[in-house]
Amino acid sequence: MQASSYAENEPKRFRRGQSWKVNLFGKNSDIATPELQAFRIDLNAHQKLDSHFHIVDQFQVFIAGGGSIGRDQVHLVTVHYADHHTGYGPLIASAQGLSYLTLRSKTDAGLVYLTTPNVREKLKPTKRRHRVSEPVTLSIDPVLRNRSEVSVETVIEEQPGDDGMNVKVIRLGPSMTTQAPDPSEAGGQYLIVLNGSLLLDGQTYTPYSLVFVRPTDEAPMLSAGEGGAEIMITQFPREDEWMKSI
Repeated sequence: MQASSYAENEPKRFRRGQSWKVNLFGKNSDIATPELQAFRIDLNAHQKLDSHFHIVDQFQVFIAGGGSIGRDQVHLVTVHYADHHTGYGPLIASAQGLSYLTLRSKTDAGLVYLTTPNVREKLKPTKRRHRVSEPVTLSIDPVLRNRSEVSVETVIEEQPGDDGMNVKVIRLGPSMTTQAPDPSEAGGQYLIVLNGSLLLDGQTYTPYSLVFVRPTDEAPMLSAGEGGAEIMITQFPREDEWMKSI
């Protein structure tokens, strides 16, 4: 299990082209590696990323601003999942920009635009899963502080052939504790603090901190801070032969 504090990394935000970036796990790379890779991207007003794919599975969690991904409008908080070698897009930011977390269990080698010459030669066998969730609404502070029981909500439901891939949100009142879902039947999980704070191993994690849980890890106990917590769990599918090869 690995954790990354957003509060500690946010001051390291840097300009990257038209947008801004905060690395939370890993770094920019043009080589695929087994290391974790996760970051926040802030797209500039009206910025567009043309349709493309990546060579690793990934989640994107849209957390601020507005825009669209393909034909789907982004209504915060929206989650997008795409298998490796599965095209999606374009990503278009609104006049207010668009911010999202990109979450990968392994480091990508960089996006491949669908307009790349001979792009089909770069594709590998994949199930081509591509899902966009309904929006998740976060609690206002007094409601979260007065929550009296733990709530678990499904954001992206596992479908036949999904190999364990799903997304849930756990809502906890002040100082409440619950166990995260069992990670052993999937390809790893990112726990994303969306609201309030998470207490884990003596550390306090605030929005948008991340915890990665490997399939071989024990499911962690999640303890909310004094203001409660809302935590999203993005669970990757079990790795196919391509993902195992990285």
